[in-house]
Amino acid sequence: MNVDAASEPTSARRLVGPFFGRLYWRTFVLIVALLSVSLAAWFQSFHMQQSNQQIEQTARQITSLIDLTRIALVHSAPQFRNALLDELVQREDIYIYPRHPTDRWTPMQRTPFTRRLAANVEARLHESLNFADSVNGEAGLWIGFRIDTDPYWLLLDPSRLDESLGETWVLGGVLATLLALIGAAVIAGFVNRPLRDLGIATARVREGDFSYQLDETSGTEEIREVNRGFNRMARALQEIDEERTLMLAGISHDIRTPLARLRLEAELSVPDADARTDIIADIEQADSIISKFMEYARSTSPVLQHVDLQELALRVQSDLGKWGDLRIQVAQGARAWVRADELEVRRVLTNLLENARRYGRLPRQACAEVEIGFLRRTGEVAITVRDHGPGVPEEQLALLTRPFFRGDTARTSGKGTGLGLAIVERTVARMHGHLEIANAAGGGLLVRVWLPRDPGDLLPPAGA
Repeated sequence: MNVDAASEPTSARRLVGPFFGRLYWRTFVLIVALLSVSLAAWFQSFHMQQSNQQIEQTARQITSLIDLTRIALVHSAPQFRNALLDELVQREDIYIYPRHPTDRWTPMQRTPFTRRLAANVEARLHESLNFADSVNGEAGLWIGFRIDTDPYWLLLDPSRLDESLGETWVLGGVLATLLALIGAAVIAGFVNRPLRDLGIATARVREGDFSYQLDETSGTEEIREVNRGFNRMARALQEIDEERTLMLAGISHDIRTPLARLRLEAELSVPDADARTDIIADIEQADSIISKFMEYARSTSPVLQHVDLQELALRVQSDLGKWGDLRIQVAQGARAWVRADELEVRRVLTNLLENARRYGRLPRQACAEVEIGFLRRTGEVAITVRDHGPGVPEEQLALLTRPFFRGDTARTSGKGTGLGLAIVERTVARMHGHLEIANAAGGGLLVRVWLPRDPGDLLPPAGA
């Protein structure tokens, strides 16, 4: 059993859980989605407005150029028209070419922008024009029009048809998106922080620490009211816990005192040796039951420290060697360091061994044989206790940690209280660990106690 457990494959739920399963990330994603939709709608609206303005401005310029060209050519003498066209090229960067029937031209690509531009220009001039992307292999914004009956081409820079947003607006949009993400993170953190603090406080109370108090002076009125209510509840629970502990201590003392007197009187006044032995055994059983109740009711917080599970198991093996009906085998060469309370781990292991001693043997078997092993995986180390008894019916495994549950007759003894595994589960949970109970392959009960791995144990688990 001295083997390392391979790292468990991460499921899809465990991948998604840390993000979308948390309120912070849900709030963040929802705010980002809302801001993204708003920004997209704003940019689309701005783009449409810019496009309308650009079409209007470009159509006005084209109309003005055609009108000015017509006026200039109509009112100029024929011998001066070529000079006038050269002057337009040099001064205004306007190219006017006579149009010939042999010209090869490619119609302008029809997009929503170009269709609206062509329609606007034609509406202003009240005539049908020809728009081309190239004429005789030369690309540009070509517009075919007439002066009287003579056809001409007007060549303009094709950049006039650029309907994309400018770099300034793109950079502004990127900056607005980044600011929106930062704002979403701040808002989500502001919403999530009180709930996170409440979750931490709830976990502390669950572990028996009632001293943690939430801030009652800052935040919104609703949060302050919740914090005040939680603090009052924590103080009330602390008072109840203190009263319960005091009451149980008093009951334990008051019951054990007459039990001690009964034992003394039995040893002195009962002449029959067998009867005296039975009476003393019953008194010891009653005292053991009181100890179990007190151990189950304990609520002190454990002191977490470095614990070597193998070394601790060897010491327990040595201490319990006096039990003639229990044989313990501890795996050798294991590296099992955990962050836990050494005294609490010892109590856990003692409870498990006592449970195996009582129920982990087959009929007519002189003593119970128990194997202690160790498992390691990412972030956790387990100490395992396996007996070779009859095991437990599968439907009862989940009930074994329920207080006062004793199982079927194969594992029932009149001397048990039904608190052993319940004590183990509560103690392990206080140390931030968890318990696994299963029937072992080949028979017997197998209990794994998983505890947080000690940070000083730098060896990776097998398969990591």
